[in-house]
Amino acid sequence: MCETCQYIEVNKTLVANKNYDPTRTTTLRNMMVRESNRRFKMIEQAIFKAIVTENVFGFEVLQSTPGRGAYKFLSDDRKIQEFIIWLQGLIDDDIIELQGFSSTRIPKNWLFKYLQTAYQRGVARAREELRKAGYNVPTIAASGGLATVMSVPVHVDSLALLYTRIFNDLKGITDAMQQQIGRLLAEGFASGANPRVIARRLVAAINGAKMGDLGITDSLGRFIPARRRAEILARTEIIRAHHYANINEYKTWGVYGVEVIAEWRTAGDDRVCIQCSSLEGNTYTLDEILPMIPVHPQCRCIAIPIIKNKN
Repeated sequence: MCETCQYIEVNKTLVANKNYDPTRTTTLRNMMVRESNRRFKMIEQAIFKAIVTENVFGFEVLQSTPGRGAYKFLSDDRKIQEFIIWLQGLIDDDIIELQGFSSTRIPKNWLFKYLQTAYQRGVARAREELRKAGYNVPTIAASGGLATVMSVPVHVDSLALLYTRIFNDLKGITDAMQQQIGRLLAEGFASGANPRVIARRLVAAINGAKMGDLGITDSLGRFIPARRRAEILARTEIIRAHHYANINEYKTWGVYGVEVIAEWRTAGDDRVCIQCSSLEGNTYTLDEILPMIPVHPQCRCIAIPIIKNKN
């Protein structure tokens, strides 16, 4: 079968397979999303417990018990301020896992662990693709194992930059969530809303469930709850880490005479957007394609090496 016919047959198979994932990271992405959701749910439960069960604001409609009503005798502004400070602590501990983070040290928290796994898989995938393309490069095991391969400066630096990116993006999501919660809390106090209604509004700002007429939208009428934004971020950054690892590993072998260009490969199913499908099969230099993937949030594209000058 000629190369053109083989290419057509391969793409027919990809289109027929609705679950095809060229990056092979579907399970990892789903795991990270589940972990992200679990952490946001912890915040939702803590908010409801604080406002309804513990009655931290000392609402008269509820029966206070000793130790409860922690903010009861404060002004409404102070109540909101204290609540937001408490909420920030929860977010730092349960979602961001801020402990140990600094400009010179990256904590091995849940964000880093998932990114590291995606990056490691990208490195291993790149080595596999180079060998399939006919290059005489050693296996990961023959190179001393994954830890040794990952100790190359380009991989260490890229992983640190990728972590800083997702950390800042997630921080932006939680900061916006806090602002929304603060606004809804102030509106609840001003309107004299029932504590259960207030709690439901705050939780809806996180998960979007049973929003009804809560009115938490921007000026264009759009609203994406924080938990959903975090899901999208997780799926997107796993792909980015995998892609950067791929390209960086291809580049690493350049000093040994491995010269490749990258071919764009989509998932090939009916979920591929027009923008990505238009790039299918295009070739780029490694420097060109590095910043191109992911094309958009939740992109599933990958760069496959093509022989440029095989010795």
